[in-house]
Amino acid sequence: MQFYSRIGDSVEVKFMEVKTLMEKLKNGDMLTREMRYEIVDSYKLMDVALDSILNGLMIIDTELRVKKFNHKISELFQMYEEDILKLDMSYVLKDLDVVENIFINKRKFSYSDITLFIGPLKIDCFLDITPVVFNEKVMGAVLVIRESKQVRKEINKLAGFRANYTFDKIITRNKTMLELINTAKRISKTNCSVLIEGESGTGKELFAQSIHNESQRRNGPFIAINCAAIPKELVESEFFGYETGSFTGAVKGGMPGKFELANGGTLFLDEIGEIPLEMQPKLLRVLDENKVMRIGGSFERELDVRIIAATNRNLLNEMSKSAFRQDLYFRLNVINLRLLPLKRRREDILALGRYFLEQLNRENSDTKKFFSKTFEEKLLAYEWRGNVRELKNIVERGFYLSSGVFIDSIDVLIKETETIIPGHDSDGETLRDLEKNSIEHALFLNKGNAVKAAEDLSISKATIYRKIKAYDIHVTGV
Repeated sequence: MQFYSRIGDSVEVKFMEVKTLMEKLKNGDMLTREMRYEIVDSYKLMDVALDSILNGLMIIDTELRVKKFNHKISELFQMYEEDILKLDMSYVLKDLDVVENIFINKRKFSYSDITLFIGPLKIDCFLDITPVVFNEKVMGAVLVIRESKQVRKEINKLAGFRANYTFDKIITRNKTMLELINTAKRISKTNCSVLIEGESGTGKELFAQSIHNESQRRNGPFIAINCAAIPKELVESEFFGYETGSFTGAVKGGMPGKFELANGGTLFLDEIGEIPLEMQPKLLRVLDENKVMRIGGSFERELDVRIIAATNRNLLNEMSKSAFRQDLYFRLNVINLRLLPLKRRREDILALGRYFLEQLNRENSDTKKFFSKTFEEKLLAYEWRGNVRELKNIVERGFYLSSGVFIDSIDVLIKETETIIPGHDSDGETLRDLEKNSIEHALFLNKGNAVKAAEDLSISKATIYRKIKAYDIHVTGV
């Protein structure tokens, strides 16, 4: 009865009324004309309720025969209604042991990411099976079927798997960069693979997200995966997913990989040059065939995914050292966008710096600060090895460290930035305190949202969580 309460109280009441009337009939009582009309009206109401549900819904009896279903089932199974009634549900549910789990134990079961075989069709879905119990007796079961791609679409939205940047947010006055933006806009309308090359901090993901948002896939997921951040032994499962029992520690029910999660959208393979050599032919095969087989799987799943890859390595040099496959390179490099480092686009330094300062002034409405002429001159003279990311951090650092209205000194800011070398903290607590304060401030501005704080600080989610733990930072909502 739990299922019927989900449909609505009115349906549950009508269902109980029908059952009561049917019990009277079974006991030999005569049904009046009004009672018969009431039964018909109740069943009509149930039909309307079932068809109003967006998920597929099916009712089976204890012999696994289909007794009732809504229109969504016909759409999912791609079958006529009369053919659905003839379905051999014992075959469809052969791996689930419905008799033992549902009919005998009277337990509800949920299966995440299961594949149902309906004739030649393979339907990836989320499946809930609930026993229908009346007077302590199991009458059958209710199946609620939700398409995996629809569930994943909602999960991706909640999990933040979407692109936030668009081309109008790319700040540049550089002629070459403007030409790259125009090229990227044109190819956004296609489905061809794109390889974005450039130094760290030049905006490769910003371009990738903008291409996605300019494309016909803008309403689909944007899944970004950092190839350098995945342990070598987990790359295949992260990319392609796995089935139940495929290896020790595998999640029951299996797990989709990033390719499946990106279905209908864009998969951004950041730091593609870091992908293990032995993994590259498997990746190439998926890209060529638009199909993926999970680890431990027995069949391939169709894919509709656009690939955008990015790297700060010189892949041509990597190929000469046999560290990157030539065929994979040419498969990814259909369209090439080579982003310029900040030192080669000097006209953008002040424009970007002032943009970051404007953001900080808006976020801190109690004060307004400006660049001094000396500060701007030194910004223009600096080499910016960390590119736009370093510029943003310097501006933010100067904003919070300057005591007056003008941000004036840059030397100490750059010196502190250059001392951030793994394993070195010779400058003592000053640098640690500065980093801790920056993180605490970003968390405060984002109401404890670590993901948004990491974006503001231009660091990864893994880094900010590690820093929060290391510095023992306590902020409401973290």
